[in-house]
Amino acid sequence: MLQIALLLCGRNFIRRNLPVLMLAGSLWGFLGALILADGMLGAQYFPLRLFGWLLLSEGLVMLMASSGARGAKRGIYLFRGGAAVAVALLILSGLSGSNLLLAIILGFICFLSGTFVIASAWVVRYPHWRRALAGGTFQIIFAIALFQPYPTHHDGTVPQFIGVLMILSAVSFIRLSRRLRHLAPGQTIFNLQGADRNEIRRGGDLFTHNEPKTDDEPHVLRVLVWTPEGSSGDTPVPRPILNRYIAAVDTSGVISTGHAALEMQDVYISLYPAVDIDRSPSEFFRTLRAVQENDVPGRFQPSYAAESAGWCEADRQVCFHAFSAGSLRAFSQMYRQREVYNLTWRNCSSSVAYALEAALDGVLDNRNGWGMFSRLLFRPELWIAAQLRKRAVTMAWTPGLVLDYARALHGIVHPVRLSWFRKPAEGARSAEESAGER
Repeated sequence: MLQIALLLCGRNFIRRNLPVLMLAGSLWGFLGALILADGMLGAQYFPLRLFGWLLLSEGLVMLMASSGARGAKRGIYLFRGGAAVAVALLILSGLSGSNLLLAIILGFICFLSGTFVIASAWVVRYPHWRRALAGGTFQIIFAIALFQPYPTHHDGTVPQFIGVLMILSAVSFIRLSRRLRHLAPGQTIFNLQGADRNEIRRGGDLFTHNEPKTDDEPHVLRVLVWTPEGSSGDTPVPRPILNRYIAAVDTSGVISTGHAALEMQDVYISLYPAVDIDRSPSEFFRTLRAVQENDVPGRFQPSYAAESAGWCEADRQVCFHAFSAGSLRAFSQMYRQREVYNLTWRNCSSSVAYALEAALDGVLDNRNGWGMFSRLLFRPELWIAAQLRKRAVTMAWTPGLVLDYARALHGIVHPVRLSWFRKPAEGARSAEESAGER
């Protein structure tokens, strides 16, 4: 979440406030250590009931906000709101077995998350996968510790969980803040985390500093998505999750994985493999690995008109009216230097995601500084975008993930003023018109 918030606020905000950001991270980690220590002593000082009421309020607000959302965003709102309400009710119930049940729930979440991180790191081998492997192992160890009654018979489960989360986020934030001192023009925060390190070293000089958009610059940036279902030649077999995020199979047995592209007047980013990739079951796990051995020649489509004429129209699009055209042009110039395609780390969807981040770098820099940064941290769309990006970089970007990621970022950059007293259909219609989807 912090990385995306800093990305949107921009390098000028980071450089102006870097000492304050590092101090805030240190204080946050110190507070987390105090909360963890209190949890180890049985939560003698942590305001558990107050936290329960706050969590209940957040969950109810999230459930109310889901009435004006739609698609995957509505599902995430409902899930997060329902989970928050359930945990809050357990905290406030005061039943003798509620602490044990909370330990089981939180421990099970940590165990599942750690298992997923270990499995994806071992299979995909994305940058810093060994570090992720260690992080997943720590999550499993922490889950086992939550299951144990020692030393407080689960009375301090919630403060322990919160304290560890705060400490880990503070350590990550301080490490990132130190690296931000060396942020070169045109690099984004995610570049520093090793998204495509070879290209960063070669292409850093091509970037220009983020500048405000002037009247003679393009006013629309479009994220174009061909969903697996929408690009299927025949009626797809109904498999909601798989069809949405992985691939659709039609009644004739033809597989469609979809596609993603980005367009801004003179810039069009749409990457294809120039040669067919072996996707047989025997080669599946090998081709999933994000290693150079799996790189194949790639080719960029010249324009949306040419691509749609040769295939079909994109069935989803998200339009942005606030962005840095110069940063996007520089990113496109750098990215096109290597016509390489990799099924996991450099495919059509990852190209669009990284291009969109380059275009949105510093888009909120002129909107009230610290006030905007603080409000960003409480935006549900920021949490959604962070979760989507985390899952995408640990496995692979897909057209469905890019679509949801673009929608979440659009909700932050172009917030829609909706009233909870309106009908849900009106809210959904307004959001669709604002997103520019057809």
